[in-house]
Order: sequence, then C-alpha cells, then structure tokens
Amino acid sequence: MSAPPLVRARTPASPPAALLRRRLVAAFVLLLAAAAAVVAAIALGDRVLAPADVVAALTGSASPGVRFLVLDLRAPRAVAAVLVGAALGASGAVTQSLLRNPLASPDIVGVTAGASWAVVAGLLGAGAGGLGGAVAAAGPVAAAAVGAAVAAAVVLLLAWKDGISARRVVLVGLGVNAGLGAATSWTLLRADLPDLGQALRWLTGSLNDVDPARLPAVAVVVAVALALLAVCARTLDVLRLDDVTAAALGVRVGRAQVGLLALAVVLAAAATAVAGPVGFVAFAAPQLAQVLFRTAGPPVGGATLVGALAVLLADLVARTAFPQPVPVGLVTAAAGAPLLLWLLVRNR
Repeated sequence: MSAPPLVRARTPASPPAALLRRRLVAAFVLLLAAAAAVVAAIALGDRVLAPADVVAALTGSASPGVRFLVLDLRAPRAVAAVLVGAALGASGAVTQSLLRNPLASPDIVGVTAGASWAVVAGLLGAGAGGLGGAVAAAGPVAAAAVGAAVAAAVVLLLAWKDGISARRVVLVGLGVNAGLGAATSWTLLRADLPDLGQALRWLTGSLNDVDPARLPAVAVVVAVALALLAVCARTLDVLRLDDVTAAALGVRVGRAQVGLLALAVVLAAAATAVAGPVGFVAFAAPQLAQVLFRTAGPPVGGATLVGALAVLLADLVARTAFPQPVPVGLVTAAAGAPLLLWLLVRNR
C-alpha cells in the first residue's frame, strides 16, 4: 500500500510573466516621473533655472548665487520630499498589510500623533515645561522616534489579545490618537508666543524650514528600514493571509507582526521628524500602488515610489502655485480627501 502524498501548505503563487512586465514598467515609469519631479523642484521657483544651470551648480561650476539657490535651498528640500514620501508610503503599506485594512495608516492609529507631540514639545522647549526642555535636548529625530515608539507600544499593549487584531488596533489607535492630539493642544497653550507660529506651521506638515544637517541621519534610517522590509517581503506577503495560515506556513506570527510594525513606526517617525505630520500620503500611496502594480495587497516597493512622487509633486505645487509658499500638508490633504471618499465608495 503506497504512502499518501505529502500535503503542503499553499503559499502565494508567483505572478505570470505579463503581470511581472506590467509591474516592471510601472516601477520604471514611477522612477522616471520622480526624477523629472526632482529636476522640476530644483529648477522652478521665483527664479526659474535652466537645466544647464542646475547641472553647473551640481558640478560646482556655477556662480555663487546659483550654487546657493540649488545646493542650499532647493536640492535639500527635494531630497527631504523624497525621504518623507518614501518613508510614509512604505510605512502605510506595512500598516495596511498587517492590519488587513485599507483605511489603516500610521496617522490613524496614533503613531504620527505620538511623534508630532514629541517634536512639538521639543520645538517649544522651555515653554512646554520641564519635559519639553528634555525633549528639545534630544533633538527632533530622536524625539519623533521616541514619541512614535511610545504611542505604538501603548496601542499594542492595549490591543494585544493572543496576537494583533486589526479591529482592536484601529479602535485603540483612534483613542490614543485623540489623547495625543489633546496633549499637543495643551502643549501649544503653554507655549510662548514667539515659538507658537513655528510649531503651528510644522503641525500642518511643511518642508519650508527643512534643516539640511538633519537629512543624512534621516536618509540612513529610511534606507536601513527599507532594506529590512525588502528582506522581510515574503513574510509580509504571508501575513496578509489570516494568522492561522501564516502560522501553518512557518511564520512566527506575533514576533513577525511586532517586528514589521516596529519598522513602520521608525519610517513614520523619520518622516515626521523632517516635515511634521504630512497627511494622507501613508494612506493613499499604498492604495494607488496596489492599483498600479495589481498586487493582492499594498506593495511596499510600489508604495515607496508612489509616496516619494506624491510628496515631490505636492511640494512643487505648494511652493510655486500660490503667492506665498504653503505647507505641503495642505496640498496632500486637499488631494487625499477626495481619494478617501472614492475608496470608501469603491469598497462599500
């Protein structure tokens, strides 16, 4: 009597060749569009520069005024837009995949609110009390990381019950988000008037006051987090299934969920440290990437490209389409609200 055949757990099937070609074309088009947006961000403004002037400034052969305009003002802002968009897009893709909810994002479950409160306390310094002075000494990047980590830890502790439940995390996250919003308002009320304007501008999500000295550290953090997500891509694909199936496929579900959420928190904190809470990018970029790449869940790589392009274009509009530059968060919110309504109707 022959032995019964081994039954293997089904893993996500490999996509057909035509779908792979579509995804490669989509990635190539997004990369070209992002490169064109970077060039436009550097060339356009109150003084329009020719491409030859941009190249001369980058190679060091331009006049001092052009070099200052390109290297000190516009190029750091473009780099910051890429970092913020990429970090938010990837963070949103991970959050939506783990929670299996297209409406989940770091700014909904309290992570961005925690980072925002910590950075606001640091910006206001002594005006926010003794804790604000301690946060100010740590610096905005460290403050955002700590604030986001504390908020995420609170959400997980309150929502954990034999694993992560999307419904519990979203409900608890909304409550934590509201509480941290109240804490931010209380901090603003205690602030001195000269510091209040800067904090309010930052809270709308702005690249107007980007600190170039902060960008290398943020770039390293984002690059390392994206590299780790690339290594964990297969695990994330499996976790998009139900927990029982993921465990049957050999994934340590609880440990993997916590580790991937930690990477999402780090990315959201890095973006918030640079530009403040830029709304709707972490929510919208994964959904747009899923449509473009035709994947079963929000693709991390695609969401990274879409997020970078979205913030680049939004900041270009914020900087050039108005008499005075406006915060990029206003543009992303204006564009993201109709998208949210469309998604609600589409998935009703």
